[in-house]
Amino acid sequence: MSTFLSLTNQLLRRLNEVEIAPADFASVRGVQASAKDAIRNSVAKINQSEYEWPFNAAEHSQVLAVGQEEYSWPNYFKSVDWNSFIVEGNSSLGTNTTPLTYIERDEYYKRYRATDEDAGSAGRALPLNVSKSHGSGYLVSPSPDQAYTIRFRYYLNHTALEAFDDVTRIPDVYDNVIVEGAVAQMYMFKDNMESAAASAALFQQSVKEMQGILINQYEHIRDTRVLRRRY
Repeated sequence: MSTFLSLTNQLLRRLNEVEIAPADFASVRGVQASAKDAIRNSVAKINQSEYEWPFNAAEHSQVLAVGQEEYSWPNYFKSVDWNSFIVEGNSSLGTNTTPLTYIERDEYYKRYRATDEDAGSAGRALPLNVSKSHGSGYLVSPSPDQAYTIRFRYYLNHTALEAFDDVTRIPDVYDNVIVEGAVAQMYMFKDNMESAAASAALFQQSVKEMQGILINQYEHIRDTRVLRRRY
């Protein structure tokens, strides 16, 4: 992956500005500092344009605490695949790998919450359901009666670039998209609105092309036409 420094210097070359040396990266000012901000913002916009970029895919394991139903999301969490939750098989706990079924939070409140709370710190059984929690996280039910391990897949949010050698998770084949988005912001900084609009349009089109390549891939096409009987 390309570094923060290399992306910023690509942008500066596009604008015919002086590049930054690694030793000076943290202390630059003026147009060079604006170039760093523009790269950060472009990376953020790309990440915010899609919930499930494949380069942001991650997996998380959580050891459950006995009697505890609610858990927080991992750091930099963005969205989750609710169908991916499983309880890992563990011979010492006498369990096989078990998928968890997603249920709506209202269903949990109506059918399971009271029983889980009555079980207290001892817990009830092997969890079979997963749901959104009241806050930022998820909950499992029945409340665990042993220290089971669950695993699920999710998507990361972007992390802000800071050091010169920080890298973005966006594949370097799309460096030109990052730079184009930053160019549009730099033209706005220079009050060149015509060039800014042209670069912004190219950036938006490039992001759509990324979505087409990385997201909108269909292995099957289903015919939804309804046949009408002729009388």
